[in-house]
Amino acid sequence: MFRHQHADGGFFSECAFPTIIQFDFRYFCALRIFVDTYPLQQMKKLYILLFLSFLIHPGMKQLLGQTDPVLRIEIETKSDEANYRLTPCGEKGLMLFYRTTLQENDYNFWIFILYNKFMKEIWKEDIPIFESMSYQKQVLIGDDLYVFFYNDNKKKDQNYNFQVLKINLELKRYELFSGLIPDEGTVAAFDVFGPNVLIGLNLPNWESGLYSFNLQSKEIIVAAELKELKTRLENLYLDTVSGNVSALFNVFNNREDQYLQLNSFDTIMKETGSIRFTAEAGKKFNTGKIKRVSGNRLLVFGTYDLIKGQSVDDKDYFVSDASGFFVINFTNQEKVTTRYENFLDLENMTGYLKSREYQLAKKKQAKVDEQGEKISLGYNLLLHDIREHDSMFYFVGEGYYEDYHMVTNTYYDFYGRAMPVSYDVFDGYRYFNAFISCYDQQGDKLWDNGMEIFNILSFDLITRVNIFFAGKETVMAYNRDGKISAKIIKGSETSEGVDNFPLETTYTNDKIMSDTKSTMEHWYDNYFVAYGFQTIRNNSLTNSKRTVFYINKVAFE
Repeated sequence: MFRHQHADGGFFSECAFPTIIQFDFRYFCALRIFVDTYPLQQMKKLYILLFLSFLIHPGMKQLLGQTDPVLRIEIETKSDEANYRLTPCGEKGLMLFYRTTLQENDYNFWIFILYNKFMKEIWKEDIPIFESMSYQKQVLIGDDLYVFFYNDNKKKDQNYNFQVLKINLELKRYELFSGLIPDEGTVAAFDVFGPNVLIGLNLPNWESGLYSFNLQSKEIIVAAELKELKTRLENLYLDTVSGNVSALFNVFNNREDQYLQLNSFDTIMKETGSIRFTAEAGKKFNTGKIKRVSGNRLLVFGTYDLIKGQSVDDKDYFVSDASGFFVINFTNQEKVTTRYENFLDLENMTGYLKSREYQLAKKKQAKVDEQGEKISLGYNLLLHDIREHDSMFYFVGEGYYEDYHMVTNTYYDFYGRAMPVSYDVFDGYRYFNAFISCYDQQGDKLWDNGMEIFNILSFDLITRVNIFFAGKETVMAYNRDGKISAKIIKGSETSEGVDNFPLETTYTNDKIMSDTKSTMEHWYDNYFVAYGFQTIRNNSLTNSKRTVFYINKVAFE
């Protein structure tokens, strides 16, 4: 089950007062400095003074009533349009950062705040970033957090279109690096390999490229640019053991020739090899994720779709609708094995088994056409990076579809006749199911299972389901509507239903009116961080209604 980590039971072994002061940051900074420098022999008097001072706080009644306060941070905001970003940094803590409206010359100031694992602020820094830049991705390497900013529409008078911010969490020291890569791209990958920052772009007209920026020499290397063919970068995989980098591109050569292309690079981003994987007749590869098993052996997991006839148009090639999964076991050019699995052949995908679409497709499956082609379901799937646990490999994805509603407006012509006009309005991406498949080192599937996803509709297409291994059990969980929804599975055993664990709020009488843009990430050990925006009503407070960006620490046990 999931529970909140509370500020008692030994978590704060030094003293008890942090369980109180964490809730009101107006008093936090001054009190923290005062306590750190206060003589130890007078600490008992200080506890009494702190306790009495909080008795006059308007929320003290609620705090006292909640005898086991939750580790939670609230930042008041006007709406959920605020651009807060949160990055778990293991036992180093949590990094919260956001863009401010403060400008100076060509810069916007961003606030970076590091909290420790007890949700206590360690340091805070204002960092200037070019105002034309927008946040894209981040990666944590040891004590260093790398944050990537990119301007996808650079003006002619601008010298740079990306910045890399490197922050050392221990030393509170940061460095900014600026450079120039093709603009008008979509950032598909960002990672750090030794002194090199790797940036993968999908460019207009179905072009793609991989670029290396050396933080020491400030040199930019074009590792790969695929411009003569229609391509899309699917995955970037760093193998720190072998010192290799692998990039997986999806390539459309012509109507009869499409394939996945895996390019390998050494530590200085010099290409060392390339191999193509071609789907069998009647299929096309959609997406792919790489995982090295050992030595030269790789596993490539992904989704495929069924095609009619012997060819496919380029306008239909890069759509994401999938009919099933594939896994490629690759050692060298002569040793390539590909296995396919149609969604209709899966036994334990609980969301699919219950859906009306699945039942209709299952009935039609027995009726093949004259060419003997199978039909299947077509779903959009958001893939996770491949997880390895106990020498097994876990392939995880989340199903979603685009949700619309119809709007009809009535107009009148010259003669006063009503002319209704209808059009669809995009409401966001509707998540409906998550799947998990377990494979051995040869790429043979051992079992599959799934979990229903309820009430997630978002304009942000990001992975939301967390996977946690607890002994022989696998936990799947996500945050939505002020609750942690979780399911425990044991291999292929089918278990019905999803358990819900409400997120605790700051005060006892808080009532959550709305919860938006909520998500959840693994933090460290068995701890997770759940965050998002909530509008809360509490009639016992002077300010009875508040909208906050919240951060809750929760644990699985």
